[in-house]
Amino acid sequence: MDPEIERYSKIILKALILFVIMVTAYFAVKFFLPMSVDVLKLLLKGFLPFLVAVVLAVLIDPLVDWLEQKRRMPRGLAVGIVLIFLIALIILFMVFVISRLVIELSDLYKHIPQYTQSWYGYFLNLIESIRNYLTSNPLPAEAQEALRNNMNTVIDQTAGLIARITNFLFSVLTGLPGFITILLVSALATFFISRDKAAIARFFYQLLPNKFVKPTSTVVGHISGALVGFFRAETILISITALLTITGLYIIGIDYALTAGIIVGILDLLPILGPGAFFLPWAIIAFVSGRISFGIALLIIYGVVSTVRQLIEPKILSQSIGLNPLATLVAIYVGLQLLGMAGIIIGPFLFILGKGILKGWRQA
Repeated sequence: MDPEIERYSKIILKALILFVIMVTAYFAVKFFLPMSVDVLKLLLKGFLPFLVAVVLAVLIDPLVDWLEQKRRMPRGLAVGIVLIFLIALIILFMVFVISRLVIELSDLYKHIPQYTQSWYGYFLNLIESIRNYLTSNPLPAEAQEALRNNMNTVIDQTAGLIARITNFLFSVLTGLPGFITILLVSALATFFISRDKAAIARFFYQLLPNKFVKPTSTVVGHISGALVGFFRAETILISITALLTITGLYIIGIDYALTAGIIVGILDLLPILGPGAFFLPWAIIAFVSGRISFGIALLIIYGVVSTVRQLIEPKILSQSIGLNPLATLVAIYVGLQLLGMAGIIIGPFLFILGKGILKGWRQA
C-alpha cells in the first residue's frame, strides 16, 4: 500500500474512533445516565425499607455489640432495646419538631410579603442615598422599576419556596400511616439483620471462593466503620450547630428559631460555606435596614457557633473517617444534581462507600 494512503487511512481511522467515542459519550449522558437515575430512584423506592434496615443495622451495631458483650445481654434482646429507643426518638421528632416547623413556616409564609417589602424599602433608600451622594441626582425611574420588579421576583420565589416546604411537611404529617408502615417494616428487617448478623455473613461468605473471603471481610469492615464514623460525626456536628443556633435565636427573640436552626444545621453539611451562608446575609440585611444591635447579635451567635464547631470538629472527625472538603463538596453537588435534595446525603454516602472499598482492597 502507498505510504501516503496508509498514513491518511490511520488518520481517518483515529478520527472515526474519536467520533464513535464522542457519539457514545453523548448518548450515555443524554439517555443512559437519566435512565440509570430513574432506575436507581425506582429501586430506592421499591427496596427503601430494606435499604434503611441495612443502614440502621450497621449504625446500631456498635451499641448492640456493647450491650451483648459488656452487659451480657442476648443479642436479640439488645437489638430490641436499641430499636425501641430509636423508634421512640423518631416518633417524638415527628410529633414535636415537624409539627412546630409547620406552624413556624405557615406563619412565616403569611408574613413574607411584609418582610420583603420592608427590606425592599430599606434597600431602595440605601441605593438612593448612595446615588444622591455620588451624583446629586435621584435614581432614574427605569432603575427603580427594574429594582422593584427584581424584588417582586425575589418575594414570589421566596414565598413559593416556603410554601413548597410547608406543603411537604404537611404531606409528611398526613402521610404518617405510610411512614409508620415503612418504619415498622424497616424496624423488623433491622431486627433480623442485626440479630442474625453472624449467620448472614457466613451465608454470603460461603458463596465466595476462599481467596475472596478475606478481602471481602476487610472491605465490609472498613465500609461499616466508615459509615458509622461518618454518620456519627455529621450527626453530632449538625446537632450541636442547630441547638446553639436555636438557643441563640430564642434568646434574642426570633419567632422562627427552630426553622432557622434546622436550616443552619443543614447548611453545616456544606464545606467552607456552612452557617455563614445563613448568618452573614441576614446580618448584612439587618445593618442595611438600620437594626445595628440585631445585626451585631446575629454576628455574635455566628461567632459562637463557628468557634464551638472549630473546637470540637477535629476531635470528632479524628475519631471517624477523614473527609476531604473538596471531595465532599463534589459529592454533595453531584448528588444534588442527580438525585435532588436526597443527594446531599446520598452523595457523601457513596463517596464514603467507594473510599472504604478502595481502602479495604488495598489493605487486603
